[in-house]
Amino acid sequence: MSDDLQALKLVNGWLLDRVTARFPCGVRQYTMVEYNDPDVGPVRITQSVKDFDNFFNSLVARGGGDCPELAVSGIEQALTKSPSHSFILVLTDASAKDYNNAALVQRTRSLITTKKSQVSFLITGLCSGLNDPAFRIYRELASLSFGHVFQVTLSDLSKVFNYLDFTLARPVNSSVQIFTGDFTANNHSDNFMVANNFTEFIVTTDGMIYSIRITGPDSVDVSMKTMISEVWGSMHQVKNPAKGLWTIHVSAGGQHAIRIEGFEAVNISSTARCSDCHTNATCEDISGSLTCSCKDGFIGDGFACSDIDECAYSWSNNCPAGTCENTFGSYTCRCPSGYYVTPEKTCSDIDECSDSALHKCHPSATCINSPGRYSCVCPPGIFGDGFFCDVDDCSKDVCGIGLECIQFHGYYNCSDPCLNHTVLNEPWRGSSEPGLSSLNCDRDKYGWYRFVGNGGVRMPEACVPQYSCNTHAPMWLRGLHPLIDEGIVNRTTCGHWSGDCCNWSTAVQIKFCSGGYHVYKFSGTPACTLSYCTDPDTADESCGADEEWKLKDGVYGCHCKDKYNISAIADIRPVLTCGTYEMKASFQKCQFKTLKVNSLTLKDSSCFGFQEDNATNTFSIISPLRAGACGTQLIKNETHAVYVNTLFLSLGVGDGIIIRTENVNVAMSCTYKLGMLVSLNTALEPVVNSTNITIGGTGQFTAYMALFKDNSYTTPYEGSNVVLSVRSLLYIGVFIDGGDPSQFVLVLKNCYATPTESADDPVKYYIIKDGCPNKQDSSISVEENGVSTQSRFSVQMFQFVGDYSHVYLHCQISLCDFKDGLCTPSCSGVRSLNAVTKAANYNLRLGPITREGSSSSGTASKNGSWAFVTALILLAMFV
Repeated sequence: MSDDLQALKLVNGWLLDRVTARFPCGVRQYTMVEYNDPDVGPVRITQSVKDFDNFFNSLVARGGGDCPELAVSGIEQALTKSPSHSFILVLTDASAKDYNNAALVQRTRSLITTKKSQVSFLITGLCSGLNDPAFRIYRELASLSFGHVFQVTLSDLSKVFNYLDFTLARPVNSSVQIFTGDFTANNHSDNFMVANNFTEFIVTTDGMIYSIRITGPDSVDVSMKTMISEVWGSMHQVKNPAKGLWTIHVSAGGQHAIRIEGFEAVNISSTARCSDCHTNATCEDISGSLTCSCKDGFIGDGFACSDIDECAYSWSNNCPAGTCENTFGSYTCRCPSGYYVTPEKTCSDIDECSDSALHKCHPSATCINSPGRYSCVCPPGIFGDGFFCDVDDCSKDVCGIGLECIQFHGYYNCSDPCLNHTVLNEPWRGSSEPGLSSLNCDRDKYGWYRFVGNGGVRMPEACVPQYSCNTHAPMWLRGLHPLIDEGIVNRTTCGHWSGDCCNWSTAVQIKFCSGGYHVYKFSGTPACTLSYCTDPDTADESCGADEEWKLKDGVYGCHCKDKYNISAIADIRPVLTCGTYEMKASFQKCQFKTLKVNSLTLKDSSCFGFQEDNATNTFSIISPLRAGACGTQLIKNETHAVYVNTLFLSLGVGDGIIIRTENVNVAMSCTYKLGMLVSLNTALEPVVNSTNITIGGTGQFTAYMALFKDNSYTTPYEGSNVVLSVRSLLYIGVFIDGGDPSQFVLVLKNCYATPTESADDPVKYYIIKDGCPNKQDSSISVEENGVSTQSRFSVQMFQFVGDYSHVYLHCQISLCDFKDGLCTPSCSGVRSLNAVTKAANYNLRLGPITREGSSSSGTASKNGSWAFVTALILLAMFV
């Protein structure tokens, strides 16, 4: 039953809110009876929506195992405690254990007859079959009370509540029972009389019905509005039915029930006029009775009509999840790119390839449609990505020997792979390595590569044993390496597996460079785990990027190039890089190898970052830009922040008998002008929120939103909770960092406050809407928006009406490419946002901000929730 309760908690608030909205001045009694076995009760009675909400939310499902429950006893208590003309809803996943208590059943029948209450059942499970007397009692009581038995799955509960919405949201004594029938026949036609002036009648069914139609007194089929049509039941509406004899024609698939209920018009008053109706209501005169009814998309009693937020609940709209957008009196589906909104308000794929105006493929390319997108493919032998197609100049051998031709849109480039390649320096590639300490795979190796390091600088030219080179199937070169004058040659590499030296093979290109090394063009590997091996016998040929192979002190080896030569530790000069989050001192490895430096540490020797770059043969010591981290000191004034740390180098010198240590200290210092980002980095626990934004071709950005103390936007609030008086000003700064921001500006689309952390809280106070400040609030100031990579605004602190203690701030942001159009929002006259956005919208949130003097740490509960029960739930409601 716990899963039933969870599903009901998603729909009870919706139903109760709708009933209350239709009749805002009505007084209702809500009665809830819990029952299982062996207990019945307690019975809870209230006229308070909030109390009834608390009843329901306190329910839990316990126990289990004994399926039948004391359902009839629960129904008897609900009928006894409820007023006449109540609606009794029984939610259960079990049969009735007390169906055979004849005295109890008789008392229940008598209460239904005398009180004229309606009993309906929502059944999500049974203990036995449909013909079991423990289940048949439900259908008997429903038939006697003009109710229904709906056998549904949990996913259909919300659809049943559409029926309850129509049933419960009616004034007392406004309905008349026109027709009732329980059937087993598959096809039948039945007559019923409409004797009163009804505004409408509703046909409700339960059971599997294939088709249903109705003919009026003139024997002509009448148009019906279908509200629900499911395998377990349906609901149809006929407006303004004429008096006379009507006929209903049904084709069904087994046992089913039909109820027809008429609804009479309610006079406004003896002197009523249609002008008394709300502007979003219609006025009808039915046989001298004026009635006001809210239009579709609105809800109320006709005198007051408010917009229905169809997007608040998934069953109120047809949109795919997350695409619904409420409008006044209706809603629309905000379909993702590549989809359009259908007349049924769903999202359907746009076939861009069906119309040349819908795609940007090159005229000679083929357009291929797929859900939500399309792709373009150039014809065979033509270069391009499908959006651009051109003759492949590289096929004409325009670059000559030794150079690689690279085709671009409209032009080509000749590249020397000896100058443009990636260095691989992994000792495990040496074919003598036994392997299996790790299983490496080179499936991601695409492009030109050069091998360096202790593992060797060339691939082996003979078959390599399986499991060598720290992989399953080692890749070796079948053939010889080219000579210097051969240029770029084509060869084949093989993977040794299953006793076959060439179980896998793939093409490779090789060039012998004038520096005495080879470069290889790889295209991944045929499978995993396969890796490209090196010949360890060629390791002596490998030197670092800052070294060269030469004779020194009578020995050939890899020694520092002339520009890196030093003779003493004091000559070491690191390259200092001041980054956004760290400062880095980089050293040439060959200098440390020459001098045999013992150690290199920061002021805090137990804490520092270390980074190697094999391409330049350097290593770096990294100190984070955070006061106190790894010995870093922060010196800060009103305009700048300076981070300072010290590197300690130690060199041991001796002749094998004694040793002396020479130490050198190197100061590291980076100065930053205070801005939003630097201010946040210097704070211990700033009040900040961030999110990542990715735009193709420009990298990944990080967007930050922070709360500052004044209009300098350099002193952030700190701590997990900010407490402010309502006289304080909130200064909010939003900015982006990372990526390539040179062509983008940051746009605040909507910024608003809520009393809870939920961005979808219905209680919202807009500070910025459609890029423009709320002109009704003179305390709002937007200093910057849509002109740079940062935005700033301020607003005076406030409190929400009601028992709310907190304020949460939400901002919807996007990036605008100023090359595509105007990015600064236009806020003159009618509010609008003209910014041309490059990326999707992203959301940031700050909070909580607590009102000074508040004693509550939480937020107020919302009124409006409708409940049912535990293992079995019974609700009695008087309207």
